[in-house]
Amino acid sequence: MPETAVPSVAPSAGPAEPGLRERRRRQTEREISDVALDLFESRGLDHTTVDEIAGRVGVSPRTFFRYFATKESAALLGNADLEERVGTMVEATRPEQPLLPQLEVIWREVLRVIAEGEEGTRLLRVRRLMQHEPSLRLAGLQLDEERVSALASRLAQITGRPDDDVRLVVELGSAVVRHALDRWATAAERDEHLDLLAAYEAASTAVRAELAAGR
Repeated sequence: MPETAVPSVAPSAGPAEPGLRERRRRQTEREISDVALDLFESRGLDHTTVDEIAGRVGVSPRTFFRYFATKESAALLGNADLEERVGTMVEATRPEQPLLPQLEVIWREVLRVIAEGEEGTRLLRVRRLMQHEPSLRLAGLQLDEERVSALASRLAQITGRPDDDVRLVVELGSAVVRHALDRWATAAERDEHLDLLAAYEAASTAVRAELAAGR
């Protein structure tokens, strides 16, 4: 997941471990992202350049752009292992069953992994930055849009349902996740603790109640 509200769907490649080249690629990608995030927090995005990020890592700006299209995208690095897990769960979607509850299971698992691991600390840093850095929030929303399209397209193939119907369900679910993430980050800004999963469940319950009341 990511640092956005929609998980990236990586193709399920089985249990094989990544090769040496892929491990090195991921390591460099993570180093660039970590440095970018540190600089964004200490200086702000407007006062941080790609040259500075690359210099701190010890790579050229050209190398930076082989990994990330923009400096904002460097802060939005996903987790390859989690994305593969999400891909496996998506492929297990049952066409004959309602889609939204199945998506909620996936989102709960993603949020549980994030909340219980080191990725949660990183994600919270990014979400807090988004509250003060409009360009980073815009980049996150654009990434959300790309991931919504990819997830909806794959789910439409799996379920045989119309693309527009599936996209509506994915967008609804991702809006609930985004709301929970925003509440989580806002609470942290106030030095308050808010359980991420509890925030998600509360938002999901509120949406379901509103939909039921409108029947």
